Amino acid sequence: MNYEEAIAYIHSTYRFGSKLGLENIRYLLKLMGNPQSELRFIHVAGTNGKGSTSAFISSVLMEEGYSVGLFTSPYLEVFNERIRLGGNNIENADLATSTELVRAMVDRMLAQGMPHPTEFEIVTAVAMDFYKRQKADFVVLEVGMGGRLDSTNIIERPLISVITPIAMDHTDYLGDTLAQIAFEKAGIIKAKSLVVSAPQLPEALEVIERAAEERSACLMVADPSRVTLRDSGIWGARFDAVFADEGFEDLEISLAGQHQDLLALF
Repeated sequence: MNYEEAIAYIHSTYRFGSKLGLENIRYLLKLMGNPQSELRFIHVAGTNGKGSTSAFISSVLMEEGYSVGLFTSPYLEVFNERIRLGGNNIENADLATSTELVRAMVDRMLAQGMPHPTEFEIVTAVAMDFYKRQKADFVVLEVGMGGRLDSTNIIERPLISVITPIAMDHTDYLGDTLAQIAFEKAGIIKAKSLVVSAPQLPEALEVIERAAEERSACLMVADPSRVTLRDSGIWGARFDAVFADEGFEDLEISLAGQHQDLLALF
């Protein structure tokens, strides 16, 4: 399989639609030897700021010298943007290699009477195989939709679960109230894990707090009062911040938007 064949195969599975649930991805990854079990994850869910937050986390880890995978969706220019390592898109040859394995395992699934995986499930499986092959130190894993039944939630114990600001989105799949949507997003919280959340509307925060308590997870909520914006523009933002009782002055990020300074802290 070459790159063009890999892309054609992945996109051909779009016809199987979108569906929530972990049965298919669990079965597929088991046939692949459960590559996700050999990786360490930072799992990011939410409605707004998922991409920015994932990029911040990835950048910080790379600055410390780690090999960092970044799994996001959708892409802007080329499909390879969805699966990144060390700040670079997956190489065409690597995409073809991992896709060829996934397709073989999908064929085996179908022969055993299982439903065909969705496009997102297949892309998730491709990413897991690639990051395992590359021995990534960490993988920043952005949820596709929701959280609880999203195929990325196949991971058993992330290092940290991150929940960005929650708002109304994908109401046809996730529910038509903020509480219902928050319930789905909070589904990434695992037992006795660490959870970091952006400030949330009360209706959403209540759901997150309840989920963390039920699973004996340690929840930290970012405090916007600890951030003071100095200046912002199309070039990015400058701000002061207090973190762990230590003050930091004149911090700068290159992402535009006044909201980015808070996202950079959690």
